[in-house]
Amino acid sequence: MAAPLEGMVLHPHIHRVSTDPNPTAYQLPADPTRLAREEPRLQRRFWRKLKKALGHLPLAETFLAAFYAAIDPKTPAGAKAILFGAIGYFIVPIDLIPDMLGAMGYTDDLAVILAAIRAVESSITDVHRDRAKAWLERIRQAD
Repeated sequence: MAAPLEGMVLHPHIHRVSTDPNPTAYQLPADPTRLAREEPRLQRRFWRKLKKALGHLPLAETFLAAFYAAIDPKTPAGAKAILFGAIGYFIVPIDLIPDMLGAMGYTDDLAVILAAIRAVESSITDVHRDRAKAWLERIRQAD
């Protein structure tokens, strides 16, 4: 019996179906120098905003793991750019839905973050998830 895709031409430049949700061929080009320059400022603002929003932000551990992936030197530049864009949207004080509305105010942030995470999920590792879990445990114990 023939394989289901045998003999089928998917696209002239595609020779096989990838199981990687973030294949290198489809990653966005990004300027590593600019990412390195913007990272410290983004980190400062991220931590300040996350501590304020922690009570309202569902999936905080997932979001924090994405942040750790964004600052990991091993993460591909295209994935970093996507994650930094989502994190930037989270920390910018002007939003589509104002954050001062409590949980409702974070729905747009959450949508952007989840879309970014979905786009680059193969770049978010167990190491990133473990760091996120440890940080959240420390913060919750301090309260």
